[in-house]
Amino acid sequence: MFAKPRAASFIDNLIIEVREAFAMPLLFSLRNEDGKICCKTEKKITNDSEFFNWEGLNDLPYGIYTLECSQGNETVETKIVKRI
Repeated sequence: MFAKPRAASFIDNLIIEVREAFAMPLLFSLRNEDGKICCKTEKKITNDSEFFNWEGLNDLPYGIYTLECSQGNETVETKIVKRI
């Protein structure tokens, strides 16, 4: 797994640990329970192990989301909860 959230829940920002990143950028998206993309971002990681702080998620409604991290042909999905 090349990326995973630091915690299984978040409030207004999400910290993602990235390992073994390649030269191409990482694409991150949050999908709600209906599968709709609620927000997405792209980040170029320069080190082999780095934390990415995805800020500005305070406008999302509370609930269960799927964090999707992709780079090239590889994709990792993780369930995550936005809480109060």
